[in-house]
Amino acid sequence: MKIQLNQLKVSDISLILCCFSLHFLIALDMLIIVPFSASIALDTGVTGAQAGYLTAAYALSAAVICLVIKGSKNANHERKRILLLLTGVTVTTLLASVLNDFYLILFTRLLTGIFGGALAVVNLNYLLLVSSDNNRKKNMAILLSAFPLALALGVPLLLFSTSATQWQLGFQLLGSGFICISILFTLSKHCQGSTVTPPTPPFTPESTTPEPPATNRVLQLALLIITSAVVSTFVISTQYPVMLITTLDIPSSQLSLCYTISGLGSFLAVQTYARMSVKSSSISRLIALLSIAMIVAIHLGFNTLDAMFAAITFTIFVIASSVRTLIITTELISSLGANTRTKIISLQSAIQHFAVGLGSTISSTLITLRSDSAPDFTQVITVATVLIMLTPILWWVNNGSNKREYDKAPAAKS
Repeated sequence: MKIQLNQLKVSDISLILCCFSLHFLIALDMLIIVPFSASIALDTGVTGAQAGYLTAAYALSAAVICLVIKGSKNANHERKRILLLLTGVTVTTLLASVLNDFYLILFTRLLTGIFGGALAVVNLNYLLLVSSDNNRKKNMAILLSAFPLALALGVPLLLFSTSATQWQLGFQLLGSGFICISILFTLSKHCQGSTVTPPTPPFTPESTTPEPPATNRVLQLALLIITSAVVSTFVISTQYPVMLITTLDIPSSQLSLCYTISGLGSFLAVQTYARMSVKSSSISRLIALLSIAMIVAIHLGFNTLDAMFAAITFTIFVIASSVRTLIITTELISSLGANTRTKIISLQSAIQHFAVGLGSTISSTLITLRSDSAPDFTQVITVATVLIMLTPILWWVNNGSNKREYDKAPAAKS
């Protein structure tokens, strides 16, 4: 039994690398369609206005599947599901590179969103299942940092690789990457052995200990905090580049550099957090400080005529908001019991997709035009400020609720 339990702990760096690389490719597959969509629309004979449907098809299908799919408590079962879903996302990604009809490509992106959304849920749940209690939070933070790294390095590198050819090569490279990950997952299984029996629960204490009675309330509050963090971010992040381009006339190369620096900054910050042992009180202060940094960056950036200074504030905002969301998600998921954790993994992924759309919609409806026909972001800034500060307030409420539940437990036993 001791040997079997030890095999389920993530002590092998290769296993973390497999899960991280898979999450990186999933994020890249989702992000790269944004710059590719205009070229796809024009090459397939439709108007550029329809390009947005390609992004929406992936996001909506991924959000829906995240609500449907549930994580299991058996690591071997999750590994098999990863390999099956990897086959699906590989086939659909490669298929998109050989199609010439817009609506067929749109359908393949919808299917890719189904496989990609499910993979994101199962891959995260798998890593948590095979992680020891001491490494669970660190491993999850490392995995979630794949998104900003894909934005900072993956997207620019893929665009550079396809600049001399066409967008089809981008999907072919992604498909090849998924094939390599499938091989790595298969090899890592043989390296670790397959002596773990499926009926054996990975964490006996959690499987025999009943969940606390306030599980549903804790789950709802955790999801509300994640929703608040994502919505308050995308209310601004979708309009910040618009302001930089329309108001300050920032060059596209400088805007790309902002994304690269902010993505790398977010990745390094989360990696530092993952390797540190931070107390709960320090996490609360950190979330509050990051929220304040976001607000300051917004008010300074949207009220300056200096393009370089505005670009710097935009970079600060992206780093602060990304790190805040990743820390909140990591802390909430890692602190929950096994039963609640499997629920929130799928729900938080779906909510993040929906929250991106909600934040973007809110910001678009709040923009007005000034007398000179230039966009006025005053209402967007005001609403974003309120939403950003709502997140640390909800976090403090959640901490107080957890403390009361903790204090009730000894009383109930006595």
